[in-house]
Amino acid sequence: MDNNRKAELQQWMDLKIDAAFQMVIAGKQHPSLAPTFLNEILNREPEQKIQRISMPSDSLDENNPAEPVHLIGVAKDGKKLHILINFLNRFDIVKRSLYYASKSYAEQNDNDLHPVICINFLSYELFSQTESFHTVYLLGEQHAGDFLRDVFELHFIEFPKLIRDFEAKRADPWSDPKARWLLLLAIVDHRNGKVYHDIYKELDLISFRDDHIREALHRWRTLSQSEKKMAVYEKRLKRTLEEEVDVRNAKRREDEAFQKGAKKQQMEIAKKMLEEQMDIQYISKITGLSLKEIQELR
Repeated sequence: MDNNRKAELQQWMDLKIDAAFQMVIAGKQHPSLAPTFLNEILNREPEQKIQRISMPSDSLDENNPAEPVHLIGVAKDGKKLHILINFLNRFDIVKRSLYYASKSYAEQNDNDLHPVICINFLSYELFSQTESFHTVYLLGEQHAGDFLRDVFELHFIEFPKLIRDFEAKRADPWSDPKARWLLLLAIVDHRNGKVYHDIYKELDLISFRDDHIREALHRWRTLSQSEKKMAVYEKRLKRTLEEEVDVRNAKRREDEAFQKGAKKQQMEIAKKMLEEQMDIQYISKITGLSLKEIQELR
């Protein structure tokens, strides 16, 4: 990829911000994008594939970025379902998901209740017990393990694990449509100041055979070049990052603790090497410590 395209990508919207997702994926101008995206993510049975979606409200709550994007889907079998997509990264995300799912049920007609699906897009790792980037929770019986299906689904998608799988070639966008769509969302990460050019290059090639990916890339590029749309996006990005300050501060503390631990380990190794009368130039090369730091240890 040339330098111009790399620089251009850095100016594109982050699709993991609700305003950008709503404009690019859930926009009315191309109504087949959102159903295609959701069908691949949710892996629904053929008769349960989502045929069309609508939004109860086209506007975002400027004062509450915690409110998930609310879509109403109609499946091939005619059944309706409520889909909540959460983009806000908070450590209490599990409880928040249950809160908004319960709220969605409460707002329905109590004589005509429809399933609720809550999808969380996370730019940090939430579950340490699994390496899977996509985990799904259903209501289940404690002992027999039976599930109440078509009632409630809770999805967590952890993008750091997805990136790791892509780099290790475990997530293949050519053969796995779900990975393809999620990697599309992963390309630009304004929360962490990263742009994955290699993923874009891969999806750009795939777009020659995938009409929906091609349309999404085209809309994404076009809207990211609109001053009016970017102003809306940047305002929402700023508000979202302000809400997520606790997550970023925790990540910063984690990084500082890791660096402090790594530094301590380097010091211990250097001390042992000094005890063995090794050359300080060699010690510096092995440990990464400066000559001054090693001399002070001496």
